[in-house]
Amino acid sequence: MQLYKQGVPGPLSPLLVREGVVTVVRRGLPFPMLDEVAAAAGVGRLAMARVIGLSPTTMTRRRKSGALTTEESDRLVRVARLVGMVYELMRGDGEAARRWLGEGHELIEGESPLERASTEVGGREVEQLIGRLRHGTFS
Repeated sequence: MQLYKQGVPGPLSPLLVREGVVTVVRRGLPFPMLDEVAAAAGVGRLAMARVIGLSPTTMTRRRKSGALTTEESDRLVRVARLVGMVYELMRGDGEAARRWLGEGHELIEGESPLERASTEVGGREVEQLIGRLRHGTFS
């Protein structure tokens, strides 16, 4: 089983491998994964917490407990998957990937891909946009 996908930051790779991820999500990801996904996306902890729907007070409680809930973990894996897709799209260029994730795009109503990914529906729109870019279909 390959744990690391080419061009994807090491900490994200275990979240992108399908085998075993459901079990880990159900148990709750360790809180430090929030920081690792945030760093790969080029944002701070608070910004990533907003993307996955964590208030600052809830984030403090999760840091003390050491783990995210199942639902929070599921949302963080969704974002990690998108970040990994963007790294692959940018052929491992982390700076380009982080810039693309943080800039507003007309094709998603001026929102950044990270902002758009704060919901499942928005995350799917970002996935579709990445697919269109990968295949050269821009409209």
